[in-house]
Amino acid sequence: MLHQDPLMLDIDVNHWRNLQALLLESGKERRRIIVIHEHGTIEKFVHSQRLEIARPVERIDDPHAAAEQIYRANPGKADFVAVFERSAFDRYMAGWQDAWKPDEDLDAFVHRTYASMDEYADGIVTYPGLARETLGLQWRVGTSYGQIVAAVERFVPPQSSVVFGIFDGDVIWATLVLHFDADQRADVVTTIDTSRVDTSGGRQRAADAIVDWVDATYGRCSVALFADLPSARSFLASKDKSATLRDLASAGYLHAPRLPASFSPLVPVA
Repeated sequence: MLHQDPLMLDIDVNHWRNLQALLLESGKERRRIIVIHEHGTIEKFVHSQRLEIARPVERIDDPHAAAEQIYRANPGKADFVAVFERSAFDRYMAGWQDAWKPDEDLDAFVHRTYASMDEYADGIVTYPGLARETLGLQWRVGTSYGQIVAAVERFVPPQSSVVFGIFDGDVIWATLVLHFDADQRADVVTTIDTSRVDTSGGRQRAADAIVDWVDATYGRCSVALFADLPSARSFLASKDKSATLRDLASAGYLHAPRLPASFSPLVPVA
């Protein structure tokens, strides 16, 4: 879905930063306790902020039980505990590096690097939550990778562009612009160029100006969805995306100047 060499240009720094804050969560930014052991013998036991912590275990025989025990022994001090067996972690790192293919979609490669953690269920352990859902840079979109791919295949025509916009009050707060090639692979990933789009005059006028700019810059805009910040957060947190879209549209919180006919069961298409 994501081209192996996507074009990223004219990105508005504020829009990109806001989008990342909304959609991404970094394991490195969370408080964590890291334990590294070699076949049970602990080699490292440290807090990411070097806080004083309780060390209720002297050896790792059951990494899952140990991770939970360490977490519970340090209430309020860590967002998660990570227990790594050194040789297993080394094998994991070597495995995903060797598996990279130059012509592979970037998202497929990244997805596989996280999914492959499951192959080391006792060697790469986090609590609470699975390692693949905790470590690294996580998308917080409330849906699976497979569902995102399926949505692109269903709703985004080949050789077309997509824009999503989020307003904070009447000010455009974040945008995401994607262009998809003939194979429905995103070969452009950017934001609007705020120096070239007049977003004054209220939400509807700004949204229409953004769509016109996407049309002129990246080709036919097939999907354009705009919402306010609370609605965007509600949509991302929801489990039933279809129902949430319908509710937002019915309540007038969703502005959709461009949608393909396939969207009509979710949002009325003009």
